[in-house]
Amino acid sequence: MQKHHPEIQVLTTPGGVTVWLMESHELPMVSVDVSVRGGSVFEPAGKEGLAQMTARLLDEGAGELKAKAYKDALEGIGARLSADADSQDITLRLMTLQEHAGRAFELLGMALCVPRFDVDALKRVREGMLADIRQGDEDPATVAWRLFRPAVYGGHVYGNSGEGTLESVGKLAENDVRAWHRDNFTKENMVVAVVGAIGAGEVTRLVDAAMDGLFRGSGRAAVRQGPAATIPRIVRSPMDVPQGTVLMGHLGFSRDDPDYYALLVMNEILGGGVLTSRLGADVREKHGLAYDVRSVNSPLPHNGMFYVSFATDNAKVEMALGLVRKHLNLIRDELVPQDELNDAKAYLVGSFPLRTDSNAKLLNMLAMMQGEGLGTDYLERWPERIAAVSADDVQRVARRLIQPDGMVLTVVGRQPDEVAA
Repeated sequence: MQKHHPEIQVLTTPGGVTVWLMESHELPMVSVDVSVRGGSVFEPAGKEGLAQMTARLLDEGAGELKAKAYKDALEGIGARLSADADSQDITLRLMTLQEHAGRAFELLGMALCVPRFDVDALKRVREGMLADIRQGDEDPATVAWRLFRPAVYGGHVYGNSGEGTLESVGKLAENDVRAWHRDNFTKENMVVAVVGAIGAGEVTRLVDAAMDGLFRGSGRAAVRQGPAATIPRIVRSPMDVPQGTVLMGHLGFSRDDPDYYALLVMNEILGGGVLTSRLGADVREKHGLAYDVRSVNSPLPHNGMFYVSFATDNAKVEMALGLVRKHLNLIRDELVPQDELNDAKAYLVGSFPLRTDSNAKLLNMLAMMQGEGLGTDYLERWPERIAAVSADDVQRVARRLIQPDGMVLTVVGRQPDEVAA
């Protein structure tokens, strides 16, 4: 297959930092992703929200520069820096003009090595996180996920959403953030992806200069054991809203599962495309029950999460659930027709280049590949792996993955007796 992207160069800097580089001089831009394996799954009990708080504080001043001066320094060279946390990583993203790469990497290094964690900034970030939590109390989708995730994962760390609670975030203090930064921001606990108009020699020099203040560390953090099987149950939460928000699912597949590519094809047919999938065609188009209905496998190491989501009129929740369950059983019980299989594979393969048609998308892909240990041949092999999936593969993976009687069902909205009344 013809390449639609630059070659991936795997570099190890003299300072011991792993860097994946895609060198491209089409635009005079450099984009950088630094992923630190210190996301919410590693947070101690009672300190939920710590990874997100740390991430939000990284650009609130660094070194001798307080928050405004630091942001002014970035703006002065037209660079953009953002930081966020998810279940696995705290990620910093930098975008800069090539001519200002030296200064931009310097500012990135300050955020990585010597963030200030000033008390006023911490207070501002904490108040923002608490406001987000309170706002989520009024959002049916947020409430549904707060109930669904821990129900699927049980007491495992994957059940931690990362947003924290009013209690846990309210107690987070400067010493918590400083300790989290000290323990996680080490050279061996991070990987760096770079895309743009920069060569290998300059990248290694700038990365080492930026990260000179970090300890090497003792390896990359990892969750050692996956969650136990999902215990099926129904979780309902009353909310006076016009529609019921529904999540149903159980444990899914990790990205390194040998059936992962067959799962992608199976899911595309079942509910991956809002308009073209079986769920979309039946629940949305034919019956008009939900604007957005989809099935998703969200991968994590050990196990992902497989789920179906939709929102519909409270009085029609049971009808929509009946249609979803019908299709969950059908894709397990019957071979998919060859034309439906061919259409799904053609769409997945044909649309794949659109996922790498800009430097920003290439950076996203590169960081994901590197972080998940997928190998530098992932982009080339992905289409051929999809093309090789057969109808038998789709049915096998559906039977292996989908357990209609083993799902957690979460419904947020008016309860059945309230609807009937």
